Amino acid sequence: MKKFAPLLLLIIVLSLFCFLFRNKQVEAKTLLITPTVEVTPTVTVSPQIILINNNITEPEGKEIEVEKIKWRGINTFKVAINWAARRGLSNNTLVLLLLLPLVATLVSFLHYVVGLSGYGIFMPTMIAIVFLATGIFGGLILFVWILLISLFSNTLLNKFKLHFWPARSISLLFISIGTFGLMVVSSFIKLIDISKISIFPILFMILLTEEFTRTQLVKSKKEAKKLTIGTIILAITGAGVMNFPLVQEYVLKYPDAMIVTVLVVNLLVGNYTGIRWSEIGRFKKAIREKK
Repeated sequence: MKKFAPLLLLIIVLSLFCFLFRNKQVEAKTLLITPTVEVTPTVTVSPQIILINNNITEPEGKEIEVEKIKWRGINTFKVAINWAARRGLSNNTLVLLLLLPLVATLVSFLHYVVGLSGYGIFMPTMIAIVFLATGIFGGLILFVWILLISLFSNTLLNKFKLHFWPARSISLLFISIGTFGLMVVSSFIKLIDISKISIFPILFMILLTEEFTRTQLVKSKKEAKKLTIGTIILAITGAGVMNFPLVQEYVLKYPDAMIVTVLVVNLLVGNYTGIRWSEIGRFKKAIREKK
């Protein structure tokens, strides 16, 4: 019996330890299975659309509420825009993407119905975006400056009788240095501050001057001036439409209606067979009045 006394003592100690440990576990479980439940009401948050009225090429700006909508089939694109905004897509990029076909439709109408011609349909649209980023006055200063540098470099390089591409490469060097100088100077003048613009407006302006140079070589200086002035007028008109707050809100809140508008207008313009408005005065004598 004495031999088993230490073992019995150890069993008793272990039994007491297990008993005390089991009680603590039960108390812990009791605390865990009776938590206090707090009921929080659910709140539906309407998504916010960031919209800039003065310059929609910037990432931030004024906030406009867009109501939460349900899919009804006919509003598929509106639901997609709403979902994209909630997912964090750049809202101003969405606005610009919706405005591009609208401006292209305007350019198409002005060309076929009014008779105002430019360098295609994409060039005036791109220059319109440039005017949104730089302002119309700053964009015109930038274009005139690049055009003057291009004309000066062409006159200078013609004396060396170089091939076309090497000559244009050297001309691009002059344009880059001259544009850098204009950006530095404009940083001191608040009226034409273009020192913080990105490279893309400058590239679009260089493309426009390249079209001017190419038209001079292929056609004539008169045709080049006509198309360049027409492109600038179309771009200014497009920039004014894109910068109009009501138009921005319309394409953002009613994208499906915008799509229908673009399709209907282009179908009508595409089948237009009448005389252009700008040519009415030219052919006025040949137009017969209906009796």
